Amino acid sequence: MDSRPLEGTVTSLLWSDVCRWEDLATTCSPESLSVGRTMLDLDPGWSSLWSAAWKIGKAERTGPVAELNSAPVAGCIPWRGFTWRQRQHHRPGLESVLMTGRQHGFESHREDQFVVMADFVGESEELLSQPFQLSFHGQGRWRKHIPDFLTISSSGRWLVGIRPADRMSDDDLMKFAATSEVALALGWGYAVVTGWRLQAWRNVDLLYSRRRPMQDPLGLKPLLLEAARAAARPLTFAELAATYEYEALARPVVLHLLWHRQLGVDLSAPFRDGSVIRPASTRQVTQ
Repeated sequence: MDSRPLEGTVTSLLWSDVCRWEDLATTCSPESLSVGRTMLDLDPGWSSLWSAAWKIGKAERTGPVAELNSAPVAGCIPWRGFTWRQRQHHRPGLESVLMTGRQHGFESHREDQFVVMADFVGESEELLSQPFQLSFHGQGRWRKHIPDFLTISSSGRWLVGIRPADRMSDDDLMKFAATSEVALALGWGYAVVTGWRLQAWRNVDLLYSRRRPMQDPLGLKPLLLEAARAAARPLTFAELAATYEYEALARPVVLHLLWHRQLGVDLSAPFRDGSVIRPASTRQVTQ
């Protein structure tokens, strides 16, 4: 029987102003990771024997995974460089991230999607691509694995792997299970993102086009926010834009406020004129 995970679909409301990237993602099931765990050699004291290597500038540093919480983050660069050449089978690139003010590398379209989603929720203080190389013991020999991302926020750290559910081998499951054990030992979160909830990526991709800082000479941001808060009932996208006399000018501003989570919309349904918009009163206007 195939033990690999399948992507699920969820139809409950998913408000954009309060969701986290974990809410948007479909992930590898714990049952699948447990299959990979059976391939690991988890002898007593394994966290002191397994090691992690990371790069700060041109210097490489190595230490037991048990000490990763004390490893410096400032100046950490990707363990493996991002290269571009003709006829390569993956799609690397650099994504500009507003929350860090830097460009972050990715090796595939799926990884690029994660960077965009992490930037959208805006909770991370730091995002590191390929943060370290893990050396672990599995099936009787030493093996290596590079996690795709490490996110750091005031609520903790998350290690993240990216892999479509239909492209996950048993060897992948072993590597993901090893990374999961490291995260658990360190008190970090861990997830293997296999995809995104139905409609969530399409909606965030739409809002992405209006994420950049924008000038507001007409003062539409406070006007539209006030209109959303003062309405007797939640307004639709078309109704909110129509509260300004030039609706065509208001529409991109509403999208900008949705990206910056000053307003909220249900990401689980297709975005259209009839989508209900709600104010996110606890957040400040992003310029």
